[in-house]
Amino acid sequence: MVSIPIPWREQARSGDRPVAVALRSSWLHATRLGRATSSALFFGGQVLLLALLYMIYRMGRRMAVGREPQALANARDVWNVERLLDLPSESTIQQLALHSTHLLELANRFYIGVHFPASITFLLWVLVRHRDAWPRVRLVILASTSAALLIHMLYPLAPPRFLPQVMPHVTLVDTGAVFGPTPYTAGDTVANQYAAMPSLHVGWSILVAWGVITILRTRARWLILAHPVITSIVVVITANHYWMDGVIGGGLVAIAVQLSRPTARNRLACLATGSRQRLRPTRDRAAATALTSASAGIRSVPCARQESGRPVTGLPEQRPLPGPDEHAAVSASCASPAVSAVSGDPPGEAVRPPGADPAAGPTA
Repeated sequence: MVSIPIPWREQARSGDRPVAVALRSSWLHATRLGRATSSALFFGGQVLLLALLYMIYRMGRRMAVGREPQALANARDVWNVERLLDLPSESTIQQLALHSTHLLELANRFYIGVHFPASITFLLWVLVRHRDAWPRVRLVILASTSAALLIHMLYPLAPPRFLPQVMPHVTLVDTGAVFGPTPYTAGDTVANQYAAMPSLHVGWSILVAWGVITILRTRARWLILAHPVITSIVVVITANHYWMDGVIGGGLVAIAVQLSRPTARNRLACLATGSRQRLRPTRDRAAATALTSASAGIRSVPCARQESGRPVTGLPEQRPLPGPDEHAAVSASCASPAVSAVSGDPPGEAVRPPGADPAAGPTA
């Protein structure tokens, strides 16, 4: 039988370039339609991922509804902790801003109209123009937002504008309701006003600044630092967040940035791999030890015979007690010079059986 070599099959067997990869590269990368299709699939998948994250985040914020008393009690605790740490009073800073109604109206508009548009614009810019930086940016926003959502659910917190309800001596004004515009309407069933901790307004503004400074290389990139600074001031003078909210929100982003570094991810992967490798030999040794012990126990148990002559496992062999003659013979056999030397008895003196007369002398 003559085998006819097939060129593409020989090339696939040689391992130089798999056929599936070659076909995929020829269609998705070599043609304009393939590249457009690949890009559309990638962009569509990333947009769906971010949309799903946003929907889960909004649903998670709604879980704090109905816990208003706990949120107000937590607001009192946060206020007292800030005063214990000598942080600037939000009430004092707002009193300074109340001298200009135009400033507060501008701050309200910034709070409503800059946060989401700036974040979405930044994500689209990275996704379209700097796709090589997208995996790390995506990881940072997923990790920080997920951690923030967990805190929202575990620690409901009323914003500073609700604090006078439980602390009348604190002077804070809801600037959105007084000067407008306000992000919360009377019939709003989507927004959760009791999820102030942490502040993602501050957190995402720091994420945007970090991304721009990391990706770009021009000196003008440092101007983006004004974004988190202005955002922090706006959320305080509008009585929407405490200083602690911004600190926690920025801290979550900073931790996510550090853990997303390639060196940190490699170390975490090595630790996980090492833990699995250490765990596997331990389980194998434990199983082998148990099996060996079980086998040794089975071999060490003698078999007793019943009257029928069949061996019965697991029962020790029953022997009759030795009689007086056998006991005397065993005692006489033990009276050897070696045993006497070990036991410390005088040479030539044998061990007497129980009940023998000491004056009778040594036994033969």
